[in-house]
Amino acid sequence: MRDTSLDRLSDPFLWARIQGAMLPIDESGRSFARQLGEVTGLAPDDAETLEAEYRRFLYLAALTPAPRQPLGPLRQAWEYHAGFEGYLFDFCPWVLERHLPAVPVSKITAPAYAATRIDYAAEFGAPPPAPFWPAPEPRIDPCAAFAVSAPAQAATGAPAP
Repeated sequence: MRDTSLDRLSDPFLWARIQGAMLPIDESGRSFARQLGEVTGLAPDDAETLEAEYRRFLYLAALTPAPRQPLGPLRQAWEYHAGFEGYLFDFCPWVLERHLPAVPVSKITAPAYAATRIDYAAEFGAPPPAPFWPAPEPRIDPCAAFAVSAPAQAATGAPAP
């Protein structure tokens, strides 16, 4: 039976390459998911889910030249995978068909992460699961406490800016 979930994807061939790609197995034969479990402290089932979500992130990141960035456990998975020599020289050019270096944490931007989450819902037909795609923390504008709305200005007689 044909997998109709691929019909909604922008690039089903890219998704098939990512799904079929072998992720690194370490010297002792541990699967990538098992390695992720040790790196992140996740239980085996959660580490398997993390690997699946990491593949989804890779798909989203490879779809566009615009920056796509993960947070939390996905970030750890990306950094861990990028540490393998084969990531840049084999995985990126052959599977993703583009260079996709891990972005330093200090360079992660809220708009890029928000765009990644929006793309996830559009491509996969559901919002990203919170344990692996945490909602961005709201940023508080310190100047907002001093902002006066137009109706409040009219009531107080304060001059308009």
